[in-house]
Amino acid sequence: VNKLNWNLGEWDEDYFPYDKEVVFIDDDDGRSNLGNSMLVYGGDIWDKGGSDLYVLRQLLSLHRRYPNQVHFLMGNRDINKMRIVDELGIICENNDSDDATSTADGETTLPHREGAYWLRGTVCSGLPADPDSNVPSDSSAAERLKWMLQRTMGSADAFELRRNELKRERIAIMNETSVSHVHQPDDVHDNSKVATVTVTDIEVAQSYIRSCSPVSGIMSNYLTHAKLAMRFGPVLFLHGALPKVPNKAGDETQDFPTPWIHPENDDDSTKAGCNSLTDWIGVLNDFASNQVKGWKAYHGHHLENSSQASSSGVWATDGGYFNNTRGGKMFGALLQYGMGTLPDRTKTQSCVYNSVMHDGLPRDDLFSDDGCMEKLTREGIQLILSGHQPVGDAPWPIQIPTNGEDIKLWIIPCDTSFAGDTRWTSLEGFDSSESASLGRGSIISGRGEVAVSEPLIQLCPTTNTAELVKIHGCLSDGSYYETGNIMDVDDEENLVLGRKLGHVEFKDKDSGDTKEGMFWMKGKVGGDHLVSFGEGFNVW
Repeated sequence: VNKLNWNLGEWDEDYFPYDKEVVFIDDDDGRSNLGNSMLVYGGDIWDKGGSDLYVLRQLLSLHRRYPNQVHFLMGNRDINKMRIVDELGIICENNDSDDATSTADGETTLPHREGAYWLRGTVCSGLPADPDSNVPSDSSAAERLKWMLQRTMGSADAFELRRNELKRERIAIMNETSVSHVHQPDDVHDNSKVATVTVTDIEVAQSYIRSCSPVSGIMSNYLTHAKLAMRFGPVLFLHGALPKVPNKAGDETQDFPTPWIHPENDDDSTKAGCNSLTDWIGVLNDFASNQVKGWKAYHGHHLENSSQASSSGVWATDGGYFNNTRGGKMFGALLQYGMGTLPDRTKTQSCVYNSVMHDGLPRDDLFSDDGCMEKLTREGIQLILSGHQPVGDAPWPIQIPTNGEDIKLWIIPCDTSFAGDTRWTSLEGFDSSESASLGRGSIISGRGEVAVSEPLIQLCPTTNTAELVKIHGCLSDGSYYETGNIMDVDDEENLVLGRKLGHVEFKDKDSGDTKEGMFWMKGKVGGDHLVSFGEGFNVW
């Protein structure tokens, strides 16, 4: 086995409590078979865990060492970081003053902006400016960044999390140790040097601008290598889900749309799109790559013409695929593709923001008889893996029969980023365990201290079909699990896996209320079945 060290130093067991590490499997003769062994990272790497810089550096390090085996997807939280240079400009890169909105001659360097289109008409209380306005205070770059993270990126804690991470980095340097050995700064208060460690607001803003620099930032490095969709044989990887496109009757049908291309006219039949999944993936990733290149070119222009860029407006004010601001023309279409809605409030036809879940449960239309799923199986797709919307403390297999019961398509949403918030319960009329979630514990991340999961996929080298798909990991109650091979048609357990168990009454332990929900079969833990129900952002 060719084992990979995930970190630059040794992990502290309290900081990284899992006994697993990334392994690329050798063949039977002990020779490295890395060309057939891959790791896919599903995107949304920043904003929630408190170690954004550290984890991204490790992923990029892994990719540098194994560029053909490590693959990245673009998530909406990765794409929206392209807004940093558009809305903060290049200020702070070489400016250590507290007032980062002005150059030495007093000229403002913050780009002009008038709020964000998706907040227009809303009341955003608690803004630095007028509580009834969606326009931030521009007293400093740091204040604008705080507003962007809190009000437009859904990352209320990100600014302070970055401050704490920068403190940990400085403490690690002073103590000549690995960053992974430095937990929260309070853990090392006995060191006399620590009392002097401070990170100012402007230094946090500097960190964001540098790390999101299109030319040299680590987020730029990630986006350069990331894709919007990937297919390996019969397996399709998306951050979100295949988009649904309204037809003339107003119904939604599966399609392969390219909304960043101008339609010839308003007739639905002439809207830009692709006829096959394979063609669409190629066009989609070419679009993303060109937009990232435009983002980098924009930064170069910004360096040379900062005063012009400061007055030209920003993409977020009006949004859209065909935005007329300087940044909007060069990379605004990708920003729009990473958003949930268009400026007219309709849904974005995006495989980044679309989800296979609705109100906590698999979408009903996934099982409709409209031929959408058959279209995918005709192109050889057996399995779709996605993320974007949290599904509890374990991935949520969804079994979709196509062509009667002869061929099955599996969809597995894998986002367990809020595993620590999973609610354990007992079902009425069933012999249920009395397990309880261990919660988030002392971990900043919503994942909690123990929960972890990993889908493993094995393709047949002869037929190029998925011959083995397993999910294993640790649930939020601390119990380890491993599913059987869900592709095994002879395993009777797979007949019910990924399907509805039915409406069941249960007691919500948090509120004490008796509720009823449509539970789904997720898998087995030992001799027990793991079933789950979701409602909104809550998962039982």
